[in-house]
Amino acid sequence: MNESLLHFLWRFQKFTKSSLQTVNGESLEILFPGHLNSLSGPDFSEAKLYLDQLYWCGAVELHVNASDWFRHAHHTDSSYDNVILHVVWNFDSDVCYPKGTPIPTLELRNYVDEKVVENYNSNFRKKTQFIPCESQLTAFSSSKWLAFQERLFVERMEWRTRTIREALQQSKNDWEAVFFSVLAKGFGLNLNGNSFYAMAQSIPFKCVLQTRTDVLNLEALFMGQAGLLKLPQKGNYHAELYQRYQYLKSKYKLSINPLVKIHFARLRPPNFPTIRLAQLAKVYAKSAALFQAVVQGTSLSNCYELFKVEAGEYWKNHYNFDVESKPQPKTLNKRFFELLLINTLIPIRNAYANYCGKGVEDALFEWAVSVPAENNRILSQFKALEVPQINAIASQALLHLHKNYCTFTKCLSCQVGYELMKTE
Repeated sequence: MNESLLHFLWRFQKFTKSSLQTVNGESLEILFPGHLNSLSGPDFSEAKLYLDQLYWCGAVELHVNASDWFRHAHHTDSSYDNVILHVVWNFDSDVCYPKGTPIPTLELRNYVDEKVVENYNSNFRKKTQFIPCESQLTAFSSSKWLAFQERLFVERMEWRTRTIREALQQSKNDWEAVFFSVLAKGFGLNLNGNSFYAMAQSIPFKCVLQTRTDVLNLEALFMGQAGLLKLPQKGNYHAELYQRYQYLKSKYKLSINPLVKIHFARLRPPNFPTIRLAQLAKVYAKSAALFQAVVQGTSLSNCYELFKVEAGEYWKNHYNFDVESKPQPKTLNKRFFELLLINTLIPIRNAYANYCGKGVEDALFEWAVSVPAENNRILSQFKALEVPQINAIASQALLHLHKNYCTFTKCLSCQVGYELMKTE
């Protein structure tokens, strides 16, 4: 038994409710199990029940063992003084209110069918190669998957929106500065995203605006703050950017964020940080009001045009400083734009729509449906289990599901797990 299953049993009342009694022999009738509390405090609030024919309304706390009340230090927390029922699996200790009166306790194991626990253990607790319920997924229909994926996609975007709101508070509501930081993170992808974000945060956005008229200055600013212009110099182009950066660093009194640690290993050359920073400089040199164009634009094709850039002439035959390669234009292709769209542009549009009190879900879905499904190891394994993946909404939803639910075996907080258990 674990608390996740215990929460499921109580929340959905998966036990025999006739002749319920507390451990002290008081008759118990449950009218409403309460609202699940995801914040601090008791597990369920506003539960309604009859205890020895007296009506009670208040909080319910759940533990595998009654003694967990003390292990979790609830006896020192006044927010637990209004608990009207302690639901436990094993009653191994009395628990009392501060005045010494025992808290009514229900030992749930006496009222649960063993088959429910066996079903949970067989579906979710056995050792798996990918996800706990992989052998049972045929019971979850495609139509249910599509509805669940939309909900997960919204949940994933809301999580990203929260991080944008937090950054907005720190920047005193400077939307353009926040957009610059999250866009830089998007250009850095998974490996360099956090470092690109730290780089962007180390540059006052007014510096970007004042520098954008000269793309070489902008490139020098980004490369320098990313720590890519350190001595010794690596060829003439590196030397040119180094000199420009030294001037900008002095003019704006800049310092490199110690969190910036740039990686080249395990990246395909088109994703090298040098190329992505050069492209980011071109994007800002191209559009004077980039943020407004992104959040107010209604055409996806027009948005793509904003990011249709090519790194400077030097980068045609370089991926890194002073290392020549076969000549090839370093354009920001449509596939990379689609990654930016899902990971950065849609979340910022959603956050801004939320901020302005506009239709949030429209901002989420209007462009996402047009982006093809992604492809990686995790999504390939879902595909092997015949989980539908129509577009990027499905991709993002399944990545969110795997990272936040499957990995932590939070099966009973997942719609799939709930469906597999509810028939028992």
